[in-house]
Amino acid sequence: MEAVAEGDFKSFKSADTSSIQTQTDYNTKFKNLQSEIESGRFKKVILSRTKTIDTNLDALTIFNQLNTAYGNTLNYIISNSEIGTWIAATPELLLSVDGNHLKTMALAGTKTTAEVWSKKEFDEQKFVSDTIVDNLNAANCTDIKLDGPKTTQAGKIEHLLTNISAEMTRERDWINVLKGLHPTPAVCGIPTSEAKQYIPDLEGYNREFYAGFIGMMKGNKKDFFVNLRCMELHENSAKLYVGGGITDQSIKDAEWNETERKAQTLASVLKG
Repeated sequence: MEAVAEGDFKSFKSADTSSIQTQTDYNTKFKNLQSEIESGRFKKVILSRTKTIDTNLDALTIFNQLNTAYGNTLNYIISNSEIGTWIAATPELLLSVDGNHLKTMALAGTKTTAEVWSKKEFDEQKFVSDTIVDNLNAANCTDIKLDGPKTTQAGKIEHLLTNISAEMTRERDWINVLKGLHPTPAVCGIPTSEAKQYIPDLEGYNREFYAGFIGMMKGNKKDFFVNLRCMELHENSAKLYVGGGITDQSIKDAEWNETERKAQTLASVLKG
């Protein structure tokens, strides 16, 4: 699914270097986070970072290349003087509503096609699925069905996916469902409310629109997606936002490499 784009998309905010992290910075934050997890404070927390890549391509060329490379994601481009120019290819549905029927998904775990899934990824995926089901039950949804987990492809990397469907008692309950689902454990953590308060101090930078959600509404049909695999464009560079779920089974270097692989999703379309 992609947005139809027209215009020159030349609204750029000034580049902010405060969020640039070295691997050493990441390792320090990882160590601090794992201490909190080992203490029992959290089961899982998303540790994100940014990566800035030089590019001479204009925004529309980047977006068109993204559409060519990724056909099974929500691809969008947004540009105005208030927020600058943002582009994304997000694979994660937050909520789709059609009348009283809803669909969502648990998307967690990342690997290359050459790797095999480990217990860490399956446990991480179950954390997300269980939390979503709890939120649907809290919103009085019925007939909750899970399909998965199964492997789904996103470019050169793969994720574990569980599709989830349910029925709402009243059509207008979709607002409460949306509020309950956001932020998901896939972008925040477990327990979610405490992780949400902890993450800004842990990461030390402003996530901006990364890990928020973007959607489209038309009549009884509403579709919202988590804003992942996104970039903020500047005149000669792009700031990529990437992250990964840290649990008690996480390995520091493996988690760093996972963010590098996720960054490659967008970095691959920044070359001429």
